[in-house]
Amino acid sequence: MIEAVRILFVPPADDERVITTLRERSNVLVETATTPISDEILEMADCVVCTTTHDTDVMSFFEDVRRSSPSTTRLLVSERVDETVRDVLDRELAEWIPFTGEGQALVQRVNRLGNRIRHRKRLSAVQDSLKRLMDAETEDRVAEMTVDIAQSDLDYSAAIVARYDSEQGALRPVAWEGVSEPDERLFDTDGGLGWRAFLEGERRTEYSNDEANDTRQIAFPLGRHGALIVAEETQTDANRTKATLVEMVISNAETAFTRLDREWELTTQEAALSETETALERTQRREAVIRDILVALVEADTRSDIEYDVCKRLTNSSPYRFAWIGEYDATTDELTGRTWVGDEQTFLDELSETNSETAQTTAWRAVRTREPAIDDDLLGNPPYETWRQEALKRGYRAAVSVPLIYGGSVYGVLTVYTGNPDVFNDAEQALLEDIGKGAGYAINAVESKKALVSDSAVELEFRVCDPQFTLIKFVQMADCRFEFESVIRETDDTLRLFFTTEGTTPESVVSFSDQSLVINDIRHVTGDDERDLFECTITGSNVISLLLDHGAVPKAATAEGSEARLTVELPQTADVRRFVETFQNHYDNTELIARRKRNRPVQTEQDFRAQLRHRLTDRQSEALETAYWSGFFEWPRESTGQEIAESLGVSQPTFNRHLRASERNLLTALFEDR
Repeated sequence: MIEAVRILFVPPADDERVITTLRERSNVLVETATTPISDEILEMADCVVCTTTHDTDVMSFFEDVRRSSPSTTRLLVSERVDETVRDVLDRELAEWIPFTGEGQALVQRVNRLGNRIRHRKRLSAVQDSLKRLMDAETEDRVAEMTVDIAQSDLDYSAAIVARYDSEQGALRPVAWEGVSEPDERLFDTDGGLGWRAFLEGERRTEYSNDEANDTRQIAFPLGRHGALIVAEETQTDANRTKATLVEMVISNAETAFTRLDREWELTTQEAALSETETALERTQRREAVIRDILVALVEADTRSDIEYDVCKRLTNSSPYRFAWIGEYDATTDELTGRTWVGDEQTFLDELSETNSETAQTTAWRAVRTREPAIDDDLLGNPPYETWRQEALKRGYRAAVSVPLIYGGSVYGVLTVYTGNPDVFNDAEQALLEDIGKGAGYAINAVESKKALVSDSAVELEFRVCDPQFTLIKFVQMADCRFEFESVIRETDDTLRLFFTTEGTTPESVVSFSDQSLVINDIRHVTGDDERDLFECTITGSNVISLLLDHGAVPKAATAEGSEARLTVELPQTADVRRFVETFQNHYDNTELIARRKRNRPVQTEQDFRAQLRHRLTDRQSEALETAYWSGFFEWPRESTGQEIAESLGVSQPTFNRHLRASERNLLTALFEDR
């Protein structure tokens, strides 16, 4: 379990209400201490709270805390701003929190702080555990550590790892926590939860029908190795942070199992070889390289960091002597070096000047085929091309290039040289291919993050007339007009799409969707004589997935007759030319008809509050705020609609009407004004 968030309260004798409020209504562990506070106690505290009524010098107290424990959050609580508060704020010694009424501001601030610290501790715990997981030396140890991370760091009530037994053709539980014995029905080859997740390669969820045991069980595939099954209470809130951490655990566990499988295969295959470097040494060396690189990819913040870490860690490992990452520009038909380690600029210039149509370098071959390209012996039959001559001058005898690829996007090509021929056997190739895929995934994640946090964007508008384009096929078969409304990416990466149609019946739309390989679970939400709103999930190869995988945000899309138009946003730092090329390569007869720069100013909390108050009428604001403070939104409710209506002096239907209008305005501000 994640260590509790500790709030250290330094109370005066006459201010018991503050600590009572914190203990009864906050989500943290509240402890008390008297001054002076020892450094040992401060080290265990995440936050220190003091009031202006304390009988000690508040200024000196906070100065001592800041000096002894700079990272500890400091809060000063009082009913009003007095001279002490002003002095503390002027010297930035603490944050002031007003304590009025029931202390709601203090409770909210402490709860937000607790959530943030818990997230940081959980992330740190998972990262530390994953580093140890990558050092595990046996498959059983990987399984044991995986279930321990799931239960201890991610707070699942139970966890089971089952490995695929090729001789039995079934899953076999090898490690578990939180249950005395695994339920064999989970692994039944006739529809068991774990077996379905393993076989289909997708997350699967089941809910308990037992009223006394209100839980859900979730099965995650571990590639070809098996499955991880976890359990949690149904009421547990699903959140993106936990989903991301689970994905990290799954990915690292799968990599660890693959590493150990490969180690076993290599040990078996190379046992008879009489070489200076033994099979075990080579295996350990390879896995140390990929372990270090995967850890670096998890921690990297920029694309430059990702590329440099890959090149640096490869060249620090025998037998690799030189590594570089190139970027291909389809418009100019050039391959240029983006990142390299070592003084090899002239060599890269020679490689870059080679024409793509005739070039036989491994880098150019990888660019053309999007597959790894290998030259096991550069000292092949003469005559030698210029680039090969330059490579041999430097003592390079073999080379391999792998594309950095994710979701159909190639972000570059990684090329590695060694001083010995015939080095790149199947295991070496698989190692470098894994690194290429990992780097591609990491670059995509960095680019996607830029799209979310950038305060400016590039807007692109496309016209598509490809008859095979899904939207065009849809409107032609359903004889309607299509308009995109919104898309939501759920925690399991399912895409939920909302769209409207005009000129047809809901039955026609549903009929087409039932025949589609992309559209699933369609539902007619609402409609009138002119427009109908639908909700569905989309899977497989589709335009929305293509946009999101390349860091683009869909803003608008319409289709009618034989033409579709799409408007998307990219971060200002994105490679627009490469995105346009990728999009046009996917769909024929596609034209970029507009490119615009858009500013997306950051909206502060104060801006949002002001905008919301402008939207709400006085009656709506009064109804919403009264309902909130009266516990109308708690579960179970602390006040009924009738009781609140009476307190406001209106009828319940009138209260309901104002409340519904205020909720609609609030949700519009959240989801549409973006």
